Amino acid sequence: MILFLDFDGVLHPEGEDHILNGGVDFCFLPRLEALLREFTHVKIVISSSWREQLLYKTLLKPFSSDIRARILGATPHSGFGLPPPYGKREGEILAWLQIHDAVDEPWVALDDAYWQFDHCKDHLVMCGSFVGFDDKASAELRARFEGVSR
Repeated sequence: MILFLDFDGVLHPEGEDHILNGGVDFCFLPRLEALLREFTHVKIVISSSWREQLLYKTLLKPFSSDIRARILGATPHSGFGLPPPYGKREGEILAWLQIHDAVDEPWVALDDAYWQFDHCKDHLVMCGSFVGFDDKASAELRARFEGVSR
């Protein structure tokens, strides 16, 4: 199982709620990492737009070392995904799967940008942009992980 992971609106709230949160980035990362530790078969690919502005090694810094070791990489930059009719994020994920000969691997995207998915919405676990990785998203992600044989 591959988890395609967004940051904004997932690992911390987006917009004004992020400011109300003290502007703390990655405040929900401990919750996600705790869940991931229960499912050691899950690998991670960063699909956040942060990958377009930061070095890959910088993207890895917030993660605990045991989880960092399970990160396979990041999706291709904008413009390198599959063309329409696929949504932008969806196309980047599908391109990553093709490039890495993983099209038959089960995958899920943890994201707040539902509009970035047109044909693969069934692979999406939605986070509310202003609440991030909350109990509801955690329960749905757990169910997806449990549904895949180890």
